[in-house]
Amino acid sequence: MIVTIKKSKAKGIIAAPPSKSMAHRALICGALSDGSEIKNIEYSNDILATLDCLSALGCEICKSDNVIKLGGLDPFVAKCTTLDCRESGSTLRFMIPLCMLSGNKITLKGSERLFARNLSIYEEIAKQNGIVFKKGEGSLTVCGKLKAGDYKVKGDISSQFISGLLFALPLLEHDSTLEITGEYESEPYVDLTLKSLEDFGIKIEKCGRIYKIKGGQKYKPCNTAVEGDCSNAAFLDAFNYIGGRVDVLGLNEASRQGDKVYKELFCRLDTENPTIDISSCPDLGPVLFALAGAKNGA
Repeated sequence: MIVTIKKSKAKGIIAAPPSKSMAHRALICGALSDGSEIKNIEYSNDILATLDCLSALGCEICKSDNVIKLGGLDPFVAKCTTLDCRESGSTLRFMIPLCMLSGNKITLKGSERLFARNLSIYEEIAKQNGIVFKKGEGSLTVCGKLKAGDYKVKGDISSQFISGLLFALPLLEHDSTLEITGEYESEPYVDLTLKSLEDFGIKIEKCGRIYKIKGGQKYKPCNTAVEGDCSNAAFLDAFNYIGGRVDVLGLNEASRQGDKVYKELFCRLDTENPTIDISSCPDLGPVLFALAGAKNGA
């Protein structure tokens, strides 16, 4: 087959795909409430993995088109079970602390590639709490109870470890703190978690690098919609910076997504030899590279 690509300009109206990051967070918070409704869900494999894990832990889930009603998950009474995280790193790292609340033996499984990723942050916390933390080629088994306390996590690792703890620690009887040490590279993603927690009634006080977490909190029901994804929207909006006319709908102007800065970064490509730090928004790298080539490439 021969495909001929002719020079043209994009134009039209399109809705930004829903944010997978926000969907994971909303579904977990909704599951921990008595009952919530989450709209604008896109059933990617990663989102399906999170839903499967929530169901295995005891959450009641009802799906209808792109709307999900769910709730009733009490992680303190979760029975011995197996969660299939497939290939979703977000699912695995978000679920591990919740699996450490019942004291029962829970196995998380998935691809060998998934479990080849570093889990040392949780392994150390498990050791501090006397929790069994047994790794296999494509699985992890935990057994024991997470306790309230003062925890420290390095800021140059995945924000998903921090978010996972923020989901679980408010449910414990006593107060906790979570201190971020070293360089804090992925703070915007933790801000997304804080936004979801706020939406579902969980209050966490942020004091510089320390998160103060009151114990004994309960997730409250919430009806919400997953906002558009800024990193995906950037690829669509980029056409407007090379002569196109594309209206991208569904974005939240007040979003806490770190990738919301893409418009500012696009404009900086008009300056001579710009240097752009994307350590807090790495997903924008590909579109920035392409747009830089289109605007300034030889």
